[in-house]
Order: sequence, then structure tokens, then C-alpha cells
Amino acid sequence: MRAFALLFGAFLVCAPAVQAQAGVFDSGLRFSDISPGTYQAGDTRFTLDRYQNAFLMRYVGQPEIFVLYANYGSMGVRVLQFDSGGTAIQVTGWGGMTAYTDDHPEGMPTAKVGDSTAPVLAAVSVAQIQGAADDEAAHLTSSRGLKISIQADQATLNEGAVRALAYDTLENAARGIDRFTANPAARNVFGQRVTAVRIAIADRPYIRIADKVLIVTFNPRTGYFGRASSKAISFALGKMFGIPSN
Repeated sequence: MRAFALLFGAFLVCAPAVQAQAGVFDSGLRFSDISPGTYQAGDTRFTLDRYQNAFLMRYVGQPEIFVLYANYGSMGVRVLQFDSGGTAIQVTGWGGMTAYTDDHPEGMPTAKVGDSTAPVLAAVSVAQIQGAADDEAAHLTSSRGLKISIQADQATLNEGAVRALAYDTLENAARGIDRFTANPAARNVFGQRVTAVRIAIADRPYIRIADKVLIVTFNPRTGYFGRASSKAISFALGKMFGIPSN
């Protein structure tokens, strides 16, 4: 079980590993001209902001904050990838930008339409985390027919900054499960194997199952890098159960 957990933990941090191998920490690579701002791609609008050597992306009207990792594609194209490894944005050498979404996997031309303010995780109380856990469990019951409970370890609740990331991880986990179980086959196997979800602290983000409890971890010391997105969680669940995620 331990080796199994480590294997699928690696799926949640695959993009940073690719990033390090590609050498995008080198100052000579030209990602600095991807400017922060609000962008429009068809009917989709999102914000893009620098975050250390990566970017933060947030779709307007949606709560989730994605970390995008910079890499190079073919023909010198610059690529911003989700932590699941999927492509979010491509930028050509001359600056043309294409965004890729679930509704438009073929990509849409993208243009900057305004400025942006970098997202900040809101302060949350213990009661808010507990309320969110109950709400998300109820949503998964009503939308997917899953009978599961969700809770955060006590260690995640003691400090304000840690609570904020615990809340973020909990919400991402619920969205990832919802995304994965949209597939009826995935919903069936998940319902048989998992009866509870637990948010816990670890040295890196990973998922594992122990006694029908899906454990989703985050590292509060590394900020946004220390937790997985809903896309990465859905992707890892697909690998764990052998059912591709959508």
C-alpha cells in the first residue's frame, strides 16, 4: 500500500518534475513577456498572474485557483501546464496566445483585455471548513449518488494560514471527485472503494486509500505549490482506478 500511495502521489506533482527537467528555472528563458492580466478566449475570461517561477490562473466566476507551470513545446512554443500535465495555454514565438478548456480542447485564440489582481486565499474559520465539508459531501450525494463523509484533520485547523490551504484543498478534492465520477463507471467503482475523504498535512500533495478512506494531502509550507488542483486529483483518481478521467 505504501508503494502504491507514493506512485500515485507522483501523479499529483508531475508538472513540477517536468518543469525542473526542462530547466525553466533558468533566467534566460523568455517567459517574462507573458504579462499578468485578464484574458478573453471566446466566451471564457480568466486572470493570469505571476507566482514565483510559475503562474496563477483563475477563470472569472469560478473559485478555483490553478497553478500553471512554464515549459517549452515543439517549435519553440511556450506552454503553461496544469499540475495534471494538461496544457492550459500556448504562446508562440511571436506572442500569439491560445487557451485550452474542457469545452474547447482544440484551443481558442486569446487576447489580453485588462489588468488583474493576484488571487489571495481568504481567511476561514474552523466552522467554515466544517460547513464546507458537509456541503460538499451533500453535493456529491445529490449530484453523483455518493454516500461519503468529508473531514479535515485537527492539525489542519489550528493556524489561520494552514486552515486557508486546508479549505482550498478540501474544495479542490471535492471538485476533483465530482469531475472524476461524472463517468458512470468511475462513479460505481469510487462508491464501492471510498466511504470517506480526509484532508491531511504531508510533505507533498498525494492521494491514497486506507480502509475505504481517501486521504488527500497538502504541504502548507509551500503555498499554492503544496496542494493539488481538482484536475490533478481527478487525473490521479483515474490512474488509481484504471478509468480515464474526463
